Amino acid sequence: MKKNILNIAAILIALFGIGFGIGCLISLISSKGTLADGEYQVTVCATTDVHGAYFDSLYVDNMANSTSLANVSSYLKGLRASGVQPILIDVGDNLQGDNAAYYFNYVATDVPHLMPRLMEYLGYDAVIVGNHDIETGHSVYDRITSELRVPYLAANAACDRDENGVADMDEDPKNKLVSDSYFLPYCIIDRGGVKVAVVGMTNANIKSWLSDSYWNGMDFQMIHDIAQGLIDKIVAKERPPLVVLAVHSGTGTDLPDRENEALYLASTLEHVDLVLNGHDHRPLAKEVENPAGSVVLLNEGMKAKYVGQADFTLRVKNGKLIERNVDYKLVPMDQYPVDSAYAATFRDDFLAVKDFATRPIGRVSDNIFLADALDGPSSYINLLHTVQLGASGADISFAAPLSNSGVVPKGVIEFQDLTSIYRFENTLYVVGMTGRQIKDYLEYSYDSWVSRTGATYNWDSADGIIYEVSRSAPKGERVNIISMSDGTPFELDKTYKVAMTSYRASGGGDLLTLGAGIDPDSLVVYDKMKDIRSLVGDYISEQGEIEPKVSTNWKFVK
Repeated sequence: MKKNILNIAAILIALFGIGFGIGCLISLISSKGTLADGEYQVTVCATTDVHGAYFDSLYVDNMANSTSLANVSSYLKGLRASGVQPILIDVGDNLQGDNAAYYFNYVATDVPHLMPRLMEYLGYDAVIVGNHDIETGHSVYDRITSELRVPYLAANAACDRDENGVADMDEDPKNKLVSDSYFLPYCIIDRGGVKVAVVGMTNANIKSWLSDSYWNGMDFQMIHDIAQGLIDKIVAKERPPLVVLAVHSGTGTDLPDRENEALYLASTLEHVDLVLNGHDHRPLAKEVENPAGSVVLLNEGMKAKYVGQADFTLRVKNGKLIERNVDYKLVPMDQYPVDSAYAATFRDDFLAVKDFATRPIGRVSDNIFLADALDGPSSYINLLHTVQLGASGADISFAAPLSNSGVVPKGVIEFQDLTSIYRFENTLYVVGMTGRQIKDYLEYSYDSWVSRTGATYNWDSADGIIYEVSRSAPKGERVNIISMSDGTPFELDKTYKVAMTSYRASGGGDLLTLGAGIDPDSLVVYDKMKDIRSLVGDYISEQGEIEPKVSTNWKFVK
């Protein structure tokens, strides 16, 4: 698979004549800087959405991750042994998804965090900030910024400044503010005399998922609103022969989208040679046509399943860049062994996480099958509702299956089982909603559920009320709320206290906005509690043994 900048010249020559076409080509290539005559090789490698897959082991018995950074280490060592010194970039979401990340985020806070040490060992040159990295909170990602020895990039995480020009934050960040970015906006990496500009962006939709306590002091701009202007400035200032745009944004379509902008960016931006993206966990390697010819788009999926690789060849003659070719691919990491030296280096860290993750916190008297939640009332979601109502004192609870496969087995529950029950670090909110808003919220949820569309983590059910859901009723008329759980009337005009996740309270999944018709900025918030995973762990520890019970407060009807 090849990309050649000369194809744009051929098109221009065919359309407007040789003089115009060559003139445009010289303008294009000279804008990227000057190198000595000769041929240059530059390799860019990338990972994304590692989600805490630092180790090959899952901490129990002989269970193992199919891939992890231990496999990536093996691949990179082989690549470097062959004489290739790649520019290595991670595209975000490192700090959530595994007990190893949780342990170093919140438990082992008095020692250097594991993630920066792994990045150093593996030889990363830049790391992009992901939305789940922001979800860990200021104390974690500010700490990461101070410990990470390579640039931590997110140009569109703009500092939210007051009228005096001071960043509006509850506490001073530990990182250095560059221009108007909370994180570094870009970096320049030199490989064999070739300057490569790496521009990093995080997901623009973060404020829709997370409450302001996670991102206070920042505002997240649409990537396409600022990308071209920033890239033009970098090209003019640095004159790099290669520009890499690394965005923690899903692939999306060729239309702008706040959450998934990568394909649109690749198809519209000039002066970009490679777009790296992530977030949606969908591996992809393709050429995308754009106004300057084409650009390569790489997405490595998740959990270190792939390494993306782009091998550039640059030819310079008479001080001009006359040719730029690229081969690209996704390399499956399950074809490479665990690097034993990597495993040995971080053995003590692994054992510390294993001891933490495998400590018993209680017992369960029967299996909890997580997939049951996709078909109706289940013991899994009943556990979440029980925890949320008990911890908050709310009238009503909303919850959805964050895990839709697997089992919490009968017997001892270890701390690591909590990751299966509740994958994310969402906190619990108590908010005010009228009865009408609650019904409309549920109608929106069950419209997706009945039609089996959308992400299952947006299929909310409720507790605290008794209701039925008609599968055959028209859209928007499926939910019949009979009463409160104690038998008292449910009133459409009354305001109730509702327990929901911080993701929901910020508008995530659109149930609050498009369903209930509530602007998150105007939402009445009575309380903000700690993360729901910890609340589930506290409940199990207090109970000693829990008995799984299927919810009886609602059911599907014809």
